[in-house]
Amino acid sequence: MVTMAMFFMAVVYVFCIANKWSPGLYKEKNTNKDLSGIDSIGHKYTDLGLPSGILWATCNIGATKPEEYGNYFAWGEIAPKDVYDWHTYKWGLKKDSITKYNDKDGLTILLSEDDAATANWGGKWRMPTSSEIDELVDNCQYTWTEVNGVKGAQFSAKNGRSIFIPASGNRIGSSFFIKGCGCDFWSSSLYERKMHNACAMSANKYDAFWWDYCRSIGFAVRAVCAK
Repeated sequence: MVTMAMFFMAVVYVFCIANKWSPGLYKEKNTNKDLSGIDSIGHKYTDLGLPSGILWATCNIGATKPEEYGNYFAWGEIAPKDVYDWHTYKWGLKKDSITKYNDKDGLTILLSEDDAATANWGGKWRMPTSSEIDELVDNCQYTWTEVNGVKGAQFSAKNGRSIFIPASGNRIGSSFFIKGCGCDFWSSSLYERKMHNACAMSANKYDAFWWDYCRSIGFAVRAVCAK
């Protein structure tokens, strides 16, 4: 005698065969919330399980590995250059004559056309805000470590995922500073108290935080995107 339970199982089996999946695989695909992977262009990202849900890239713009420094950008510029100072800065030749992102236009977050992450990687990639840097620091365990001989900061999340930020330092003029000692990368946030400054991640072997720096300095860029 065919019971109702046996009939139900037979129907499920036929449906699974027809659609080439199994109940176990379906369950795994729906409960797997690990969104770490690669986008359609080939850029790797990691889901740290942060409250905002944003995904962090695993390497800097211009790099192909987490430990590579990548390119340096002045804040609001989308291409690297040889000299980083007010004489070469796109949005003002001195700090008291800023032509964009100032008290007149009221812009406090980089537009997509001035965002180095968006301009170089496309899609939904962008630079993180200062609040999103706070979120990274507040929700991850911070460790100063080395990857393939490169010193830097590791942020480890509760879900077991982590990202590594190399100690790329910064560029002022044509020189490099604190390479191997400091992890600096720009946020998309203007520092509104001093509009010739913008907010950036700053990390060393003791601590990690965001701080305001002169917009003409060359920092690395680490991208984020929405799920």
